[in-house]
Amino acid sequence: MSKLYLLLFATLYSCIFLAQETFVSGKILDAVTKEPLIGVNIKVNNSKGTVTDFNGEYTLSLEPGSHKIMYSYIGYQTQLVPVQITKAIVKDIYLVEENNQLDVMVVSASKFKQKLEEVTVSVDVIGAKLIESKNCITLADVIRNAPGVQLTDGQLNIRAGSGWSYGTGSRVLVMVDDMPILSADQGEVEFNLIPMENVEQMEIIKGASSALYGSSALNGVVNIKTKMPGIEPKTTVGFFQGFWDAPSDTNLNWWGDDTRWRSGVSMTHSRKIKKLDLVLSANHYNDKGFVKDVNNVQTRLSMNTRYVKDDVTFGINANYMQRESPLFAMWSSDTSAYIPFDGTAIPNAGSRFYIDPYITFYKNFFKHTLRSRILRRNITYVNNNPSTITSLLTFNEYQNQYRTDNTTITSGATLTTLMGRAYAYGGELKGKNISGYTQIDYKVSKWNFSGGARYEYFDLDTIKVGRPVFRAGVNYKLKEGFNVRASFGQGFRFPTITELYMRGDIGPVNLYNNLNLRPESGWTSEIGFKKVFKIDDFSGYIDLVGFLMEYNDMMEFTFGQWGPTSDPLFGIGFISQNVGTTKIPGFEFTLNGSGSISENFSFAILSGFTWSNPISVYPDSSFATNYSNTIDYTFNNTSSDTTGSVLKYRHRQTVRFDLEFKYKDAFSLGFSYQYNAKMINIDEVFTTELFNLDNPNIGTVDLGINNSLERLNNGYHLFDARIKYKFENGFTLGLLGENIFNTPYLIRPANMGSPRTFMLQLRAEF
Repeated sequence: MSKLYLLLFATLYSCIFLAQETFVSGKILDAVTKEPLIGVNIKVNNSKGTVTDFNGEYTLSLEPGSHKIMYSYIGYQTQLVPVQITKAIVKDIYLVEENNQLDVMVVSASKFKQKLEEVTVSVDVIGAKLIESKNCITLADVIRNAPGVQLTDGQLNIRAGSGWSYGTGSRVLVMVDDMPILSADQGEVEFNLIPMENVEQMEIIKGASSALYGSSALNGVVNIKTKMPGIEPKTTVGFFQGFWDAPSDTNLNWWGDDTRWRSGVSMTHSRKIKKLDLVLSANHYNDKGFVKDVNNVQTRLSMNTRYVKDDVTFGINANYMQRESPLFAMWSSDTSAYIPFDGTAIPNAGSRFYIDPYITFYKNFFKHTLRSRILRRNITYVNNNPSTITSLLTFNEYQNQYRTDNTTITSGATLTTLMGRAYAYGGELKGKNISGYTQIDYKVSKWNFSGGARYEYFDLDTIKVGRPVFRAGVNYKLKEGFNVRASFGQGFRFPTITELYMRGDIGPVNLYNNLNLRPESGWTSEIGFKKVFKIDDFSGYIDLVGFLMEYNDMMEFTFGQWGPTSDPLFGIGFISQNVGTTKIPGFEFTLNGSGSISENFSFAILSGFTWSNPISVYPDSSFATNYSNTIDYTFNNTSSDTTGSVLKYRHRQTVRFDLEFKYKDAFSLGFSYQYNAKMINIDEVFTTELFNLDNPNIGTVDLGINNSLERLNNGYHLFDARIKYKFENGFTLGLLGENIFNTPYLIRPANMGSPRTFMLQLRAEF
């Protein structure tokens, strides 16, 4: 009987105790966008707590009385809210983003928001302020400011991962809002299509990233995040007028006393209409250029929308551009470097556009995203034999993300379809790319672990191949603000339609196709230290990283006799070949930060130094034979300089530096500097009589390449400067100069860099 009384007493006590508990529930939202915040940490009286689910919702069970509830989330200001509990209450919280250099947030590293110092790979961030301050017209203008990143004739490379391969696929995957902006046929980046007037942030992942992002992420990823509206409507209008100055070498000034004008106008309007976010932007650019007959005229219109309804976010983004810009391949000679060689400045005009529908659904701790991109390019080349190249890419991705306080699991599948149609391709070609991937990120104590895998299948015409890749990384917090990381990632890239099928010519140079190309693959490993610091009112970070990259079956355009002697130039020309195994060790140092010198003065710095040693592992191994099977081609016998087996068209050392001072947030003065070391090795053929002796009887031409290499290929230093004043009425007036010392420099053989340019910029916000 005593046991029965004890059981009844325990039951009664429990009922009374539970009756005394009540609930606090609610939703935690971004104060500006009103989007739910996922994984917000909630603690009561600094002890018990919970986290928000994918709807941003939470529930706490509390005893009646006074409590202090703390809401904290990375990148946002922490809120401590006192509550008096007498009954169940609903408590919605709006968190405000923290404007703190110590909390730089990135998304691209693992496809969810993380603190920069906690990611397991090397990531650099360039924000909208620098893009606007330097009047960056295209992505190419931004890239020149990023440490360890270079652009050579449209070929983007990170830490010497690529050289110069004209018109071929990119080893760096460039995305706008998490979707690729690469053409379906050439796999090249559509730099001019990116709406720079509406960019919020650019994130650069350095190293192989194919496990999470697939083919083309062999050398890294550049992800452009576009803006969404704030609480208040905002309109920004910008205009600039500039000109190209006469070159310091008067022999290159083919335009005499004429003025080579360049101008542009842009507009962006953003607003919230109840639950609809809307951004509209437009841009027009007209550049007479410094290269004869190469004028660039383009007009671009873009739109971003987002509608939030309960647990669902959906919208559509669109971008359209009409552009006229001749294709430039090589100069006529080193003494007339801004005049194209006959037949190598081919006028072209056409349209490009993309349409991006997307929908995101939140349920408990799961986030489901379905997004698509339709990217079409239609270009007509006008010469003796007019031709049109049409390409169409569709990218479709389903992504599922599960998040708790310590664990994030990201899984997904993609389907990409490709179409390229041109006479040079032999007609219309179609292909597809199918993949599935999973990545797990786990945080415990001072450790962050990350690992993932992907399988991708490629089907183009008669070529079918599949490949798995893997990655892993770890980050350890040695102490507050000081982290060490290590990572290993595999990458690959399938050949593009152009590399496999295109056959034609550019001026006197033949282009041959290669149906036997194999996918290139590789891996990146690194160990790095990142120190986030704050000294008085100055805050920033220092990053030091050592890296090693290796590529197998690397695809590069190679010069040789690939056709019969009955072809023009005796069958000599370029073809894309798998040139063997390469290895790139190196290190990189980065210093970024901003802060105040006094109450009225502030400054910001972005800087970096990269050293690399890109080499061929087997320089004397044959990777191909000529058309008649009489010559074996190796890395060494196709190189102009075999010392150290350094890869072609690489700069082993680069420096990037940008410094801006501000006075009372009104007056600003900025300077930029970039250094690229000597290009040690190029294709040996460019140094032979074929391009350095004028003899029509044997088909050679004198482009003066040897002369230009002797005079200009010693490494170069470029300086830019800008001065701006912001008036109280929202207008900003600026004067900008690029290459202000008018330094002549080589981008690559037969292509001279731009002379000095000045621009007057007017910008208004209201």
